[in-house]
Amino acid sequence: CVLSYVNCDEAAHQQSGDLIGRLMDTIQRLESRVKELETSAIYGQKEREDMRARFEDLSEKCDTEHSGIAKRQGNSNHNAFYAYMSTNLQYPHPDRTFVFDTVRTNVGSGYSNSSGLFTAPHAGTFVFAWTVVVDATSFVFSELSVNNVAMGNVISDSQENNEYHTTTGMVVAQLSHGDVVKVRSNPKVTIHGSVLSSNTHRTSFSGFQLY
Repeated sequence: CVLSYVNCDEAAHQQSGDLIGRLMDTIQRLESRVKELETSAIYGQKEREDMRARFEDLSEKCDTEHSGIAKRQGNSNHNAFYAYMSTNLQYPHPDRTFVFDTVRTNVGSGYSNSSGLFTAPHAGTFVFAWTVVVDATSFVFSELSVNNVAMGNVISDSQENNEYHTTTGMVVAQLSHGDVVKVRSNPKVTIHGSVLSSNTHRTSFSGFQLY
């Protein structure tokens, strides 16, 4: 009976040791898993912080670029006009300002169809072109001036030909704010004949800000 009791006690002790061993193994596995989760959480937090930093950097670059574009657009390339005469101009005298009364484009409102003058809204480099059509046996000297100083001159001459004659001039000018540009007949040359403008041949004036 005593022997049986001893054997039972040893068996219970063995089972208790096995249970403790399994519990220790389970605790170790749980501790390992907790460390894995902690490492993953730390890595995930770092990854989120890196992504947030990249996003903020890209947002800042985007805002900077957008501001630069808005500034460039606000300061240049927003001035352009095109106008032509709606009727003929008979025998213009020297130093006659050509008034192009029909306006098709006037971005920036720099051109006036009542005076024929373009006033620079901004400083910059501008491109201007003007076309003059003259009647048969006519000759007209025209020029583009900036603040009454000639920048370009052309002649439309059909004096020896019984046909219309068309001439176009172009000028690239560096302007300051408020400079005045116009097309006029040459102030020093006698003009003969008429300037023509109709729906088949326009005498016109145009320009735009290059930068």
